[in-house]
Amino acid sequence: MRSLPFKIEELNGGFALVEGILSVKENKLCIEFHKKDAVFGAIKSDVKSIEIPFSGIDMMEYKKGLFSSKLTIYGKNATALKDLPGDDLTTRKLKIERKNPE
Repeated sequence: MRSLPFKIEELNGGFALVEGILSVKENKLCIEFHKKDAVFGAIKSDVKSIEIPFSGIDMMEYKKGLFSSKLTIYGKNATALKDLPGDDLTTRKLKIERKNPE
């Protein structure tokens, strides 16, 4: 099973970011991540692991860019994405670096 590294940037007014890996297992998105401060990168949280069932996801949208791409996950309700850090209630935007396979 391949995993896809991602970032969620601009959390807490730009002072925090999330780095993690995304993979698919059976009928779930498996996400491992840690949160760190965006200024120095010195303060990191412990690695957390969550699973989001596909039944909780309304839609996923992939937009390819020149230097990076974005994967936007839309939850069916507020609880679907509650364990994945983000500023929006039902949407998470994951930045995928260009060097990763598409």
